[in-house]
Formats: sequence, structure tokens, C-alpha cells
Amino acid sequence: MTDEGTGSPSTKPRTPRPLDEIDRRLLRLLMANSRMSNSRLALGANVAESTAHTRVAALVDSGVIQGFHADLDLVAVGLPIHSLILVRLHDHARGQLRQEAHRLARCAGVLQVLFLAGQYDLAVRVAAATPDDLRDFVVNELSRHLETAGTETALVLESVRGEGPLLPL
Repeated sequence: MTDEGTGSPSTKPRTPRPLDEIDRRLLRLLMANSRMSNSRLALGANVAESTAHTRVAALVDSGVIQGFHADLDLVAVGLPIHSLILVRLHDHARGQLRQEAHRLARCAGVLQVLFLAGQYDLAVRVAAATPDDLRDFVVNELSRHLETAGTETALVLESVRGEGPLLPL
């Protein structure tokens, strides 16, 4: 998996620390609008601008905030075919699960790779311009690889963004 803001491999928080109410308020505001100015962020969190800036920097440095990204309208950018592909690896390839996920994450059209528990090992979110492009991805990047035992492709008909995680009080 990659950091959505930089494309680099994501990591667990480097210096985990307990989040206080100010951190949680800042995170809620940033999840709603990651482009919010520092002054508006401070106002919304009811803290000084310097506090908001310092706290957000600390959340980034500790790895709690792993990146900032643009949420694109895939149709508007010419990628109307959105799919979720479930991937099952052969038993002998399970030791290379992380390498396979990173290989897939570097493929054109891949939006996200998720590690799964259950009958499938990975889920790959893919955006494609045409059905042929999606087929080519499945054939060339999945089916032809010896690690792949099977796939199941689901077309995404519509996506509704959630409110984000509930942050504990």
C-alpha cells in the first residue's frame, strides 16, 4: 500500500502517541476538507493558528496523517470504468504477498491495493478508460502471473464517500 499523498510505501505511526481532543478536532476537520487553510482549521478547532500548525505537523511527523490527496471524479478525467478486483494468490506465493501488492500498486490505473482476510488475499481498485483497458489489466497484470490463483472483478456502479472513521473520545 502507498501513502496517497506521496506514492511512497505507507507505514504505521513512527512515534505513536495518544490523541487528545484537539488532535481529534483537527483530524475531523482535515478529513472533511484537507485543503482547509491553517487559519480556518485553527478557528474550527478553537485553537491558536500556531497550535493548529504545530499539531498538524506533529500528526504528520508521527505518521498519524499519512498524506493528503485529491478525490477525483473518475468519469470527468476520462476513467469511467471503476472496478474492485479480488485477488487470491496460490499458497506458494503467500510469502510474497507484500511484494505482489507493491507490484500491483505501481501498475497503471491502480488506485489502491488492500490486504484482506478471508478467501481473497488482496483487493485492487482500478480505474480504466475502456472495458478493453480493464480486461488488459486483468489478463496482463493478474492472470498471467504465476502467483495468481484466481480473481473476481466487480464493477463499481456508484461510490458514496463516508464520513470517515469515528475517532474515540
